[in-house]
Amino acid sequence: MTLNERSQLLFKHLMALYLNEGKPVGSSALAKLPDVGVSSATVRNVMADLEKLGLIHSPHTSAGRVPTQSGIRFFVDTILTVQPLQQSLTRQIKQGFIQAHSQQELLGSASHILSGLTGMASLVMLPNQQQEVLRHIDFVKLGERRALVVLVLNDKDVQNRVIEFDEPVSDQHLLQAANYFNQHFVGHHLSDVKQMLVSRLNRLRQSVDQLMLSVVTATDEVIDQSLKNDKPYFISGKSNLLNYDELADAQKLKALFHSFEEHSDLLALLNKSMQAKGVQIFIGQECGHESYQNCSVIASPYEREGQVIGVLGVVGPSRMAYDKIVPRVDMTARILSSLLNK
Repeated sequence: MTLNERSQLLFKHLMALYLNEGKPVGSSALAKLPDVGVSSATVRNVMADLEKLGLIHSPHTSAGRVPTQSGIRFFVDTILTVQPLQQSLTRQIKQGFIQAHSQQELLGSASHILSGLTGMASLVMLPNQQQEVLRHIDFVKLGERRALVVLVLNDKDVQNRVIEFDEPVSDQHLLQAANYFNQHFVGHHLSDVKQMLVSRLNRLRQSVDQLMLSVVTATDEVIDQSLKNDKPYFISGKSNLLNYDELADAQKLKALFHSFEEHSDLLALLNKSMQAKGVQIFIGQECGHESYQNCSVIASPYEREGQVIGVLGVVGPSRMAYDKIVPRVDMTARILSSLLNK
C-alpha cells in the first residue's frame, strides 16, 4: 500500500495527535495545522480515502477518526521515525544494572528498568534451563543432616538449594561429592548433566558408600528442579497499565493479567521474537490472543556469547509513543547482552 504525499502527511499528523491525546481527530483540527495548507473539505476527502483503505475509522457518528490496527501497523512500518536515545537515558539504564551480579539478578533488573523507563508492563524471558552450562558445584554444610548446594551456571548465574539427608553427613562426603561433580560434569549443559548422572547412578551404587550416594542423589533432584523451573519470564509494572484509559476496564485488565500468568500466549510471541533480529512490534490481534486486542508488545532478543538466549520487552496500549519506546527496549537489550558477556 502506498499513499500520495498529501495523504501521507495528513495520516502522519492524525497519528501524532491520536498517539499524544488518545482522542478521535477531526478534519478541522488537521486543517488548522501550519504545514497542511488545504481546506477542511479537502481534508475530509482525504480522510474518506484513508477510511476506504482501512487505515482509519470513525468510532462514533459525526466524530473524528482514529487509526485502525492496520493503520497503526502501516504507520509503524512505513512512517515511524525512531528517535535516538538520549545519553542521559542510556546512563540511567546502565545505572539500573549496577547492583546486579548474577545472571538472574541482571534479568530481574532489566525487567524493573524497562517498566520504570516506559511506564508499561515489562517482561524478560528467561533462558532455557536445559541450555545452561554447569561451571562449578559446591556444598556448604548447614547442619548434621542439611547442606546447601551451590550451582554456578554460565559464570554468572548462581543457584542455591537446601538438601536434607536421613543420616548425618560429613564435610568429607560433601567435598568428595563436589570433586566428583566438578571432575565429570563441568562444562556440560544442565540437561546433559542430568542424563549423564542418571546413567552413572548404578555404577555409583557399587563404588561409593551410602552417604556419598545420598549426596549425589539429592543433587540429581536439585538439577531436576532447576530444569523444571516453571517461571518462564520476569514481569514487572503490571499496575502501570491502570494508567491507560483504553486498558482500565476491569474485565479487560483481568483477562490481560490472567494471560500473563498462563504464560503460553506471551511465550509464543516471545519465541517468535527469538527467531528474528532486532526489535519486533506486535499490534493488537498480532499478539495472538483476544485479551491483547488493545495492546502492543515491543520485544527485542538479548544474547550471551553470540547466541540469542532470551527476549525482553514491554506490553502496553496500542496507543503508545513508538518512537520513544522502541529505542528504550533496544538499548536495554544491548546493555543486558554486553553485561551477560562480561
